[in-house]
Amino acid sequence: MIVKHVHDVIGTEYEVEAATWSSRRMLLRKDGVGFSLHDTTMKAGTVTEMWYKNHIEAVYCISGAGELEVVEENKKHPVVPGTLYVLNGHEKHRLICHEDLRVICVFNPPCTGTEVHDESGAYPLGEPDAYPSRVEHQPQILERVDPVVYNRSIQQDVIDEAQLHSYEQDGYLFMEQFFSEEEVAELRAELKHIWEVSATEGRPEVIREPDSEEVRSVFAVHRDSEVFKKLSMHERLTAIVRQILGSEVYVHQSRINFKPGFTGKEFYWHSDFETWHVEDGMPRMRALSCSIALEDNYFFNGPLMVIPGSHRHFIACVGRTPDQHYKESLRKQQYGVPDHASMSWLVEKYGIAAPTGKAGSILLFDCNLMHGSSSNISPLPRSNVFMVYNSIDNKLVEPFSGQRPRPGYIAARE
Repeated sequence: MIVKHVHDVIGTEYEVEAATWSSRRMLLRKDGVGFSLHDTTMKAGTVTEMWYKNHIEAVYCISGAGELEVVEENKKHPVVPGTLYVLNGHEKHRLICHEDLRVICVFNPPCTGTEVHDESGAYPLGEPDAYPSRVEHQPQILERVDPVVYNRSIQQDVIDEAQLHSYEQDGYLFMEQFFSEEEVAELRAELKHIWEVSATEGRPEVIREPDSEEVRSVFAVHRDSEVFKKLSMHERLTAIVRQILGSEVYVHQSRINFKPGFTGKEFYWHSDFETWHVEDGMPRMRALSCSIALEDNYFFNGPLMVIPGSHRHFIACVGRTPDQHYKESLRKQQYGVPDHASMSWLVEKYGIAAPTGKAGSILLFDCNLMHGSSSNISPLPRSNVFMVYNSIDNKLVEPFSGQRPRPGYIAARE
C-alpha cells in the first residue's frame, strides 16, 4: 500500500513550476504501479500548447474553468469540474484557462517526476528501468543487458586473459593465497580488535544476529580502520578491479562478516545488485565484490557458495520494500530474496560451487552473481572481509524503490 499527502511533495523536486502551470507529482515511475499521477494547476489567463507523443494522458478536472482545443480538429471542449478527457491518440492540443484550472493527470508510461515540456510540447520518455524488481506480483527472470567485463584489453599484470575470460563466463574468480602470511596476520589482528570493540558498541554499523546479540557484521571498515583503508587501496587488488570494470573505481561498501564456530548463521541466497539497485539506486551492473578470507575456508564451516553463470540473469523479486528495511535485512533478509522456482532453475542450469582455500585467498565476484552461505556448525571460525567496488561511471541515483537512500555506511554516495 502507498499512502501520501500532498504536503509530502510540496517543496520537493517533485513540485514542478512552469510559466503556465504548477504540478505536484504524487505517483511516479519509481513507485512501480505502472502509471504516474499529478495534481496540476493550470494558471488563469494562460494558453498551454501540448503534444504528448510519448505518453497517453488522462485528465480529470476538479475545479476552475477552461477549454480544450484539439489542434487538428479545430474543435473546442469545455473543461469544468467533473470533465474527463483522455489523449489516447497523442493529440496535439491547447488548454485555455479562464480561471485557475486544477486537474488530476494520469500518465502512461509513468513519468519520473521532474519532466517539463520540450519545444514540441512533449515530455521526454526517459530511460526505462533496465532491471525492475519488487514491483510485480510474480517473480521474473530477466536477461542481463550489461557487460560483465568492461575492458578485455589486458592492462595489468595480476591476472591474464584466461582468468579474465573465466570471470566473464562464471561471474567469479578465485585466487589462492593472494595475500601473504604477514599481510593476513595484520588483517587478522585488526579483525580481532574490531570484534572485541564491537561486542559492546551500539553503533549502527555493528549488525547483530537476528536471535542474539552476537556480532554478525561490521560495516564501513575501510572508513573507520586504517588497516582496512589500506587494504581497500591495495595496488594488485584494485588493478584487477579496474581491469574488469573498465574505469576508475570507489568503495561502494565494506564490511566484515563473522562466522564463529558452532553459532555463525547463514546468509540466504541473493544477488547483491538486486538490493543495491532497488534500495540504493545503483543504475547498472558495473560493480563487483572481493571477499578476502581471514580464516581458512573449508566446505564445512559455512563458506560462500555461488551459482556459476547466474550473473547472466536478473531475478526480479516480489514484495514492496518496507521503509527502513535495511535495519532488519542486514540481520535477516526477507525482501529481495529469490523465489524457489527461480533458484531451482538457476541451479539446474549451472550448479553450485563453493570456492574454498587458505586464509589470504580472495574471491572476486560480479554484483549480480547469486550467492549465499550456510550456517557454521563446525568448531572452526570463518571470517571474511568484503570490499565492494563500483565504477565511478555508475554512481548511485535515487533508489528505484522510491524510498530514502540507505545510510552511507551501507552504500557510499560520494
